[in-house]
Amino acid sequence: MRRVFLAAVAAGLVIGGAAGPALASTHNHNRFSDAYAFAFWHKKVRLAPGKTEVTTWFVNLDQYEGHLNGQVGVQVVKCKRVNGHPRCRLVSFSYGNRRLTASQATLDRKKLTSAHLDAAFKLRTFVRGKPRTTSTVTVVADWTGTGKIIRSGSINNYRSGCIHFHDVSHGKSRAATATSTFNKIALGSARDSYLATNTDSFIEHRC
Repeated sequence: MRRVFLAAVAAGLVIGGAAGPALASTHNHNRFSDAYAFAFWHKKVRLAPGKTEVTTWFVNLDQYEGHLNGQVGVQVVKCKRVNGHPRCRLVSFSYGNRRLTASQATLDRKKLTSAHLDAAFKLRTFVRGKPRTTSTVTVVADWTGTGKIIRSGSINNYRSGCIHFHDVSHGKSRAATATSTFNKIALGSARDSYLATNTDSFIEHRC
């Protein structure tokens, strides 16, 4: 979203610079706010000496403008060591996303203490050289915030002739522990998981 917005602003700067003083004075203020809960699970299986299969699951909650969305996926790769270095190839990739209701997911964006997901997703699976397949998976995931909340922020200004663009960003993140099940198969504790929020305020002024 932010990259698209900045691209639109850049285009506006070029057009505005060409128009010059003919533009009337305007002042536009937009504010975007979102929150995230993300987690990865990894499983490595030894197939033969020097050969392994690695499966990675991920679950993401995204709250934007009051709407909750979920994305889940599974990636399988096979690796072997060649001259002491791992060489991996993709076996399959499955992905699903959907809008969620308040009864299916929650996310504490104020204190980043917890998040919860319990919903069914339609997964589309891609395997090189084979037709795409579709299946349904029920995913249950829970996040618990740990440690301190880390805050971040930035201020950016852009000027071109009579146009001034001001961007203020504030964010906070927190490490988390996460557990999940895919169709009642427990994945255990995630190695990588976090909770985060971000707020961007955009001000555009034309003289």
